[in-house]
Amino acid sequence: MPFPKSLTVAAALLLLAACAEPQSAESVSAAARDNFGKRIAPYQDHPLAEMVADLGLPDRDTPTSEGGRKLVWERHDTKTIQDQVLPQVCTVTALTNSQDVVFFVLAGGNTLYCSEVFGAKPA
Repeated sequence: MPFPKSLTVAAALLLLAACAEPQSAESVSAAARDNFGKRIAPYQDHPLAEMVADLGLPDRDTPTSEGGRKLVWERHDTKTIQDQVLPQVCTVTALTNSQDVVFFVLAGGNTLYCSEVFGAKPA
């Protein structure tokens, strides 16, 4: 039975990262998660303008029934591993209140890719 493509992607990226440094796959993804979390967490309870200044305009911006907004930033890329092109995706979603203060931030996608594209502070 073939493995699901998402499992193959995750395993390939973890192996690639593990080959780059003498760390276990767990420690590599844990470090990426930690880096990404430290980068995104400070936006919570702060004005949305700070997040937009750093990440750019969101890909989607929709009003919520509570008077706030739901904003989504997406990044897409591919990586070629063993002659196979694998998709990479990272999505960051922020919810704001009616004063445009971020009260919730959620990210989804490939942990290592999220850390690469959203983890670095802008210059």
